[in-house]
Amino acid sequence: MNKPLRFAIFIATIAFFLGSCQYKFIVEPEPEVPDNISFSQQIAPIYDEQGCTACHNTNGQQPDLTAENAYTSLNNMGLINLNEPASSTIYVHPHPDGDHYAKYTSSQAALVLGWIEQGALDN
Repeated sequence: MNKPLRFAIFIATIAFFLGSCQYKFIVEPEPEVPDNISFSQQIAPIYDEQGCTACHNTNGQQPDLTAENAYTSLNNMGLINLNEPASSTIYVHPHPDGDHYAKYTSSQAALVLGWIEQGALDN
C-alpha cells in the first residue's frame, strides 16, 4: 500500500471517530428567587447553615452574623450596596467565586442577591 493511500485511510479513520463523539453539556438552571425574601426567615439562617457564626459572632470576627445582630451589623459596616446589589460585600465575599474560604451555595448566593435587590429589608 502506498504512502498517500495509508495517510488518507488514517485521516478518514480519525475523522470518523472524532465525528461520532457526542458531548452533552450539563447547564444548571438559575435558582428561582422568591418575590418577598425575609431576612429573618431566609437570609439569617444561611449564616448558621454555612457555619459563619462560628467566627462571626458577638465576641468574634466582625460582622456579627448571629441571628439577633446580623441585620444591624451588615448595615452598620456598609456591607450592603443597594445601588449596585451585585457589588455588595456580603454577596461578593462569600460568593461561590469569591475569596472567602466559606462560600454560599449557588441558591444561597441567589437568595442573598435577591434580598439586596428587593431593598435589603429587615423583615
